Amino acid sequence: MADKTEKLEAAEAPKAKAHFDFTKLNTLAVVSIATAATGFGAVAAIITGHVSLAQIKKSHESGRALALTGMILGYVGVGLWILGGIGMALVRFFVGSRYGVEFGGGQHMQNFQGGFGGMMGGRDDLNGVGTGPGGMMGNGWGTPSGVDPTAPAQTN
Repeated sequence: MADKTEKLEAAEAPKAKAHFDFTKLNTLAVVSIATAATGFGAVAAIITGHVSLAQIKKSHESGRALALTGMILGYVGVGLWILGGIGMALVRFFVGSRYGVEFGGGQHMQNFQGGFGGMMGGRDDLNGVGTGPGGMMGNGWGTPSGVDPTAPAQTN
């Protein structure tokens, strides 16, 4: 009977938890999951995840789950960036073709008065004839269309 109670007491005694040894944790595995968590470091998470898995395989360190998680999240992040880029290209194409709206690729500087030359103080249009005040950085020629700025001014 004493043997039974001793066995029960020994079985019921709580075992002390073993503390995690952080010195055996692979550093690149932690870097991989940390950069993947930001979303912008997806490529870094993939690279450090692969390198840390190779190191863990050789050195038998811990952190395999962290490296795998960081690597998977990195691939998911890169995939979302690619899908977002393709989606934006499709939206630009279909909205542009349906409604006649241009999204980039056009002549942006022509939206300003006189275009690029007019903004810099040079001739205001592409034909070389000034039609506006000359832009932001100088007055350019700024003459009405059809008037030669080199001809002498007429006085009446």
